[in-house]
Amino acid sequence: MEKSLSIIIPCYNEQNCILPLFKKIEQLISLDNNLEIIIVDNGSVDDSSFIIKDHILYKQNKIKLVTIKENIGYGHGIMEGLKTSTSNYVSWCHSDLEIDPLFNLSAFKNNKVNLDNEKCMIKGNRIARPILDILFTFIMSIFASLVFKTRLRDVNAQPKIFKKEFLQLIKAPPVDFSFDLYALVVAKYNNYKIINYPVLVKKRIAGIAKGGGGSIFSKIKLAIKTIKYIFKLRKTIKRTSY
Repeated sequence: MEKSLSIIIPCYNEQNCILPLFKKIEQLISLDNNLEIIIVDNGSVDDSSFIIKDHILYKQNKIKLVTIKENIGYGHGIMEGLKTSTSNYVSWCHSDLEIDPLFNLSAFKNNKVNLDNEKCMIKGNRIARPILDILFTFIMSIFASLVFKTRLRDVNAQPKIFKKEFLQLIKAPPVDFSFDLYALVVAKYNNYKIINYPVLVKKRIAGIAKGGGGSIFSKIKLAIKTIKYIFKLRKTIKRTSY
């Protein structure tokens, strides 16, 4: 039987998040036992791999594990997970539980008619966030929208859900946290309808943010890196004519 939805969850040194994450996965499976849950151990050097393989969900083959020996980046981990997916619908989310993975399922079920009948991508729209985070997201969204001449909103929000056929448009994606921006821009340039789905944001349950969250210094560092990639992607988009 074809799986209803594949959910890719990359983990990099998230040993303190794994068990709470698996509790959420158990809830997901109880709501839809035809989900395909793919955990990507993205080159972790802590006990993440041991904890995953020691869990009953792994031993009962209720999750799929993709192991990457060396961490290359967030985007690389997602792509490796997507390559192993078997469902006609795919998605991804983070492992830190800032956004509940249950939103993947609810966003999918509430928008399945759209996914079936039109070219679209379902994307999270984060609500109930700190003012500083909202400000940074707003500024970067405006900047990216002006550069690409199309409206882009809350680019890094999870989940992102679409038909697997969309992956045929993915060419030379970035291996880092620019992956979310890349996927959204490719969707827009290919006339995909973007459907925003409200998701609540909570604090990380443990560890530190890997993508640039947390301190204002890390946010500025991520913003500078993102701006550089935006200009690089604009040239690529023009050259390849997506």
